[in-house]
Amino acid sequence: MIRTLLLVFALIPTAFAQATDIPRTVDGRPDFHGVWESRWLTPFERLDGTTEATVTGEAAKAYAAARVAELFKDGGALHPEEDFDFSTLLPAGDGSYRTSLIVEPANGKRPQTQVAKDVGALGRDIRKAAENPEGLSNDERCMSATGRTPLGISPGSMYRQIVQTPGHVMIYTEDQMVTRVIGIGAAPRPVGLVSLAGDSVATWENDTLVVVTTQIRPQLAPPGAPPFDQQRRVTERFSLIDADQIDYSYVLEDSAMLTEPLRVQYNLMRTDALIFESACHEGNYSIGGMMLGARLLEQAAGKPKP
Repeated sequence: MIRTLLLVFALIPTAFAQATDIPRTVDGRPDFHGVWESRWLTPFERLDGTTEATVTGEAAKAYAAARVAELFKDGGALHPEEDFDFSTLLPAGDGSYRTSLIVEPANGKRPQTQVAKDVGALGRDIRKAAENPEGLSNDERCMSATGRTPLGISPGSMYRQIVQTPGHVMIYTEDQMVTRVIGIGAAPRPVGLVSLAGDSVATWENDTLVVVTTQIRPQLAPPGAPPFDQQRRVTERFSLIDADQIDYSYVLEDSAMLTEPLRVQYNLMRTDALIFESACHEGNYSIGGMMLGARLLEQAAGKPKP
């Protein structure tokens, strides 16, 4: 009887078997534990004047140089060597490199609505004027960061730590210490409980962790902008390529700002780097410094505010 049972179990295929040799948790799921980096120089949107999705050789070198120049145009507020830690352009295979993190639309550009263009231009003018704390971005005010959904790449968000249990996945982004705790198979929140982070629920599709985030708080229209209705939904997918690479992608749907869904893809690479504290709080002393800097620029231009 025992030998028969052993034979039966031996003939049952492993529930999560696949060709690629990837680390797995004790319950057989792909194991995402560890610290991961995403230091890609490839821009979110394809640079103007470039139509190719990938570049190689001298064209890749020229594109990387153009990307660096774009980062520091108009002087910029960050120091190239001290504030940035980018690696290479995102490899696309066969020695080529990606020209945008955006995969769809095929032109590598955000498919913005007219509302998005108008609100964006008005918001940039208000932020540049820095007449009051509310005119600055939520990121500058330490009220939000790129650690929330969807995950982005910025100088402070290049390193993330993932901790995983059978029922939850935790993603900790070094920048502003943003922590996402995502329930696997969790019940969604009641409708109406919106927040900056939204409500994220994960499910497994074979070896891919799919995270759907809804109930994201709509953007606040800047002063002078017409009101708009906004519903957003983000679908993220995490898949282990091998023990040291995660294929990360997401689809963003935005009824107010996008004319069609936006799909982004890049890889997270395992690293031995340590995660450090990045303390930030609303009302930090830098706010006053930024507003003072704006006043000094106005005086230098001979246009002081009344």
